[in-house]
Amino acid sequence: MRNFIISFALLFSAISFGQMSFGISDLDLRNPLNSEANIGWFMTDDIMLSVAMASTDAFEVGARYYTGFCDNMFIEASTNAMDTGDGTEYQVGVAAGWTKSLGIWKLQFEPMIAVDNIDELEPYIGWALRFNL
Repeated sequence: MRNFIISFALLFSAISFGQMSFGISDLDLRNPLNSEANIGWFMTDDIMLSVAMASTDAFEVGARYYTGFCDNMFIEASTNAMDTGDGTEYQVGVAAGWTKSLGIWKLQFEPMIAVDNIDELEPYIGWALRFNL
C-alpha cells in the first residue's frame, strides 16, 4: 500500500508541474490529416511521455529521455499497437536524435535516426516538429 501511495504522489506531482508538448512528423502539406501527430507530457525536465492515436484500433505510446549530451540529445522507445482483424499486432521502436530550437517562439526541429520495428531492424533518418505549450 505504501508503494501505491508513493507512486500516486509522484504521478500527481508530475501531472501538476509538467509541461505539455505537441509533435508532428511526416508532415503532408497537401493532406495534413494524414500526418502523424502526438501529444506529449514532460514528467520531469528530462523525461517525456507521448501518446498518438490514428484511430481507436491503432495507437502509439512512447517515452523519451533527454540526455543533455551534445546539446539536447534524446533517446526514445515506443510501442505501436494495431488491430489486424485477426488480433492485435505490437511493434517496438527506438529513436535517437536532437531537439533544436528554431527561434520561432517555442517551435523546435527534431532530426533523428529511428527504427519503427526492432524485429525487422530497418533504420531510417526521420524528423519531427515539436511545439511546447
